[in-house]
Amino acid sequence: MQVRLLAIVLVIAVVALISGYVLGWSTSREVYTFTITSTITKEVRIPTSIVDGLGREVVFEGVPSRVVSLAPSITETLFALGLGDRVVGVTSYCNYPPEVPKLVEEGKIAVIGGFWNPDPEKIITLKPDLIIGSAGTPPHIQLKDRFESLGLKIVYIYGSTRNIYDLYRDISLIAKIFNVEDRASKLVSSIQDEINNVTKKLQDVNVTKLKVLILLGPPSWGLISVGGDTFIDWVVSTAGGINIARKFSGWPRLDYEYIISQNPDVIIVSAMNMNYEEVINDMRKTLLVETKAFKEGRVYLLDKEADDILMRFGPRVGKAVQLIAKILYPELFGEPDIPVVYKLGTTVPKTTTITPYEEVLSS
Repeated sequence: MQVRLLAIVLVIAVVALISGYVLGWSTSREVYTFTITSTITKEVRIPTSIVDGLGREVVFEGVPSRVVSLAPSITETLFALGLGDRVVGVTSYCNYPPEVPKLVEEGKIAVIGGFWNPDPEKIITLKPDLIIGSAGTPPHIQLKDRFESLGLKIVYIYGSTRNIYDLYRDISLIAKIFNVEDRASKLVSSIQDEINNVTKKLQDVNVTKLKVLILLGPPSWGLISVGGDTFIDWVVSTAGGINIARKFSGWPRLDYEYIISQNPDVIIVSAMNMNYEEVINDMRKTLLVETKAFKEGRVYLLDKEADDILMRFGPRVGKAVQLIAKILYPELFGEPDIPVVYKLGTTVPKTTTITPYEEVLSS
């Protein structure tokens, strides 16, 4: 009997050991106790490595939780990716989505200065674990050494976007840092759908393309336009227009002789916070009145949301394409419905503050 019992115990012990158990027993009471042991595996996050707009490899051990944005387009991208709860600092130009100014007013997000002149001291006091700037903006790059010397991590999007693929690259860069690539895919898909809705209709109708003059401010600012390697040129082209300054690079200053020779069908002016009548009166004193656009009343002044949508190459770029398509071809897409677009000859409210054109390019 004892031999059989001992044999049974040995079999149970072997099975227990094979199964990862530890066997214990008390011979005095002939009670057999089995203690289960388990191995707890700690989840280890694999560091995320990205290459930013300056070509630097930046490694993240964890997901940033306190983020400062140095540009309105970056702020819009963060919120569009569902990362707004991580934003602790923005520029004075960051006014979209609507919850941004509300969070600023409530003191939950701090203003760290302007797009061209962010205040490093204000940024430092926020103790961010990530600062995101634009590689196309020199004042942002100048902050790099100081922040890195303080142990603050700063990443640069490419910023100098020329087409939609450059924008998608920036969205993907930010998404990878926060491990939300799935959200980026959905965002890119929704943007592309908005754009495709315009391009498909243009292809189906096969419209005659209109020539467009874009001015960054009134003529008195120097006839500053947009070259063929800019995102605004891409928007105009995608919306079915021909940018008359596309042969130039960057933000060229045109002359009246060239503009008259091109004779644009439509003139679009970035008129953020300006008195519309003053801008039109300024134009009336120039040779722009000789253009087809002026003679036919096809001069548009963009202000507030409309101006932001065109001037910021961010998640609302699909809406920018739609806006320009409506300006150029209202018979196909309807009149512009994004406030504020002022067409020559219409009655408009008046404002008086004039913003330098460099600030208009706060993308």
